[in-house]
Amino acid sequence: MFRTARGFDSSPLYRHLLAVVADEPALVELASRTRPGQQPTFALFGAVHQLLLGGVVDPLAAYYPSVVGGRARPVDADTGRAFTRFCRTHADRIAAILATRLVQTNHVQRSLVTRLGLALLRRATAAPVCVVEVGCSAGLNLRADRYAFSVGDSTVGVGDSTVGVGDSAVGVGVGVGDSTVGDSVSGGRWSARGGSRVHIRADVPDGRLLPDLDRLPVVADVVGVDLDPPDLTDPEDRAWLRALVWPENAHQAALLAEAMRMVADDPPRVVRGDVADIGAEVAASLPAGLPRLVVHTATRIHVPVDRRPAFDAGVAAFAADGPMLHLALEEDHRVAPSGRAGIGLTATDAAGSRRIAVADGHLAWLEPLPELGTPITLGAQK
Repeated sequence: MFRTARGFDSSPLYRHLLAVVADEPALVELASRTRPGQQPTFALFGAVHQLLLGGVVDPLAAYYPSVVGGRARPVDADTGRAFTRFCRTHADRIAAILATRLVQTNHVQRSLVTRLGLALLRRATAAPVCVVEVGCSAGLNLRADRYAFSVGDSTVGVGDSTVGVGDSAVGVGVGVGDSTVGDSVSGGRWSARGGSRVHIRADVPDGRLLPDLDRLPVVADVVGVDLDPPDLTDPEDRAWLRALVWPENAHQAALLAEAMRMVADDPPRVVRGDVADIGAEVAASLPAGLPRLVVHTATRIHVPVDRRPAFDAGVAAFAADGPMLHLALEEDHRVAPSGRAGIGLTATDAAGSRRIAVADGHLAWLEPLPELGTPITLGAQK
């Protein structure tokens, strides 16, 4: 697992530590104490990071920009030894975290997938829609309407946006403030709001295939499903979400912190449970007959292999009472038209499944594919 792990391009430290752990059987065994289905790489690195961020004093901290800032040491010959010593010294505390926590990385920039799905649905229908995220963690990405986005040369919802992520030179943003978005009420409806303190930027080299991201449908209901939703009012839950952000990614940490503050003030409806078990029940709680957008990003990868057919059936259940557009950014490693290695974004509607883009796993960039221009077909799922 550690030797073959992919997707750590933005963390030189973690890329180095993958080989360190792979060569040390005691560390592999420690990482194996994760809960069923969880990825040991993310879980072990997150547990160590949480201890360091929590104030554990150790020479290993010198390699973590998240702990010591600009004074962080680059990876060197001592990094692996420091990490190994730390894990041996704090093995019991690390094991306790692994036994109780899930990998629930809440990369807020992935909310671009939801925004894209809403725009695709609006291009297909004028009807109100329902939004579902499976594996939603704290539900931050269910508030995509309240964030500003910079996508290619388009801008939406910039307003009073103060916290940004991504390349500030890329485009100008895609935001909220669309009069077609429904008013906020308790129970999960979205709201149109002018401006956002959270600003997400994504490199889209050719946005001509993108739908109009400023033209959204009315959203009738929003719900998330998660095995163990973090409580944004709980300091320990917030600390775990912070620890899952990689040490070098200060911009993502700042974005996460601001999004957590915003969403804690008005959290969306999130249902605790396994979609394999409760998908049909949650689907039945949505307004019957309305189209629904169902999204999951880097969620299925954490489902035990023998449970994945049940997971897929739970997702499919959302099409029982209304036409569904299903967007998934999962373990589909692809090469983008530019040559960059990324993950395929798959759209499934009544006409079947197709890959519509290749994106960075954290949505730092997205490259549309010609299939993105194929109209969404609403009706009974094949």
